[in-house]
Formats: sequence, structure tokens, C-alpha cells
Amino acid sequence: MKIKEAIKIINSTKTAVACLWKEKIYFYANDGVDKFDWFLMMPPKANKWGDVKEDFEALYSITPKDLARVMDVVQRLICTPVKERFPEKKYYLRWIDDKLGKTFLGFNNQWTEKFWSTYVAPTSNTIFTESELEQLKKDNPRLAPAIDAMKEEAKDDED
Repeated sequence: MKIKEAIKIINSTKTAVACLWKEKIYFYANDGVDKFDWFLMMPPKANKWGDVKEDFEALYSITPKDLARVMDVVQRLICTPVKERFPEKKYYLRWIDDKLGKTFLGFNNQWTEKFWSTYVAPTSNTIFTESELEQLKKDNPRLAPAIDAMKEEAKDDED
């Protein structure tokens, strides 16, 4: 389970809320009280319940059903390998800046063929994951320096 997914599940409950703040995941009551009145707090890389801090005095307005959901999500996070909790970074390959603006390299799929293409604006065809770029560099070692030079992080617009 990814951290964003866990937070989304908790935030869909009526009486519990979760947020990631300063390298900690906070679980607190959804009653308008300050988010630092948390009942559970865990580091994103926690791998056992002993890493999870609790303050059960802050449970005053959490329903048992929502508390059970929180505990289930925390258990699922703990059981998920740390590497899988974080989304893989995504990148654009920025080719050139000219009077038309930024131009990005990407793949175009036509007629079962996959070929390189340029795009004046970033699109889904121009987004590469870290592992895809590593594979490209492995398959084309002479292009590795160019790929590293063109690599530009794609900001995640989801949620």
C-alpha cells in the first residue's frame, strides 16, 4: 500500500483524518481540533507496531468503525515493504528550449510500432519512471549521459 493511498482511505472516513507532515503520518479526529491532537503517529518507514506512537486520550470523537479502519490501514502499511510505500519518481526528457517553448522527448505508439517523438508540451507519452530511464540507459549506454542531462522531474498532479 502506498502512503497516499493509505491517507486517502483514512480521509474517506467520517471521524478520522490522516496527513503526512514533516516525515510523519498523523492520524487524528476529524472534529476541527488541531491536527497535532493526534491519536496515532508513525514514521513512513515504520516496519513494526513498536515504531507507532499513540496518544489514546485523543480518541474522544473517533467511532469504533473508523478506528478499526485506521488500525487496519496502519497494519497494511507496516506489512508493505518500505520501497513499495512511495511512488516511483517520474521524469520528462527535456530536449530543447526554443522560440516555441520547451520541447520534450517521448515515445509515440502507432501501428504496433514504438518510436521516439518530440512534443512541445509535456504529455503522458513524455513521462518516464526512474526504472524506465534506467532501462533505457542500460539498453543504450552511449545515451546515458544525455538522458541524465535531459532528465527533469515531473511534478505529481494527482490528489
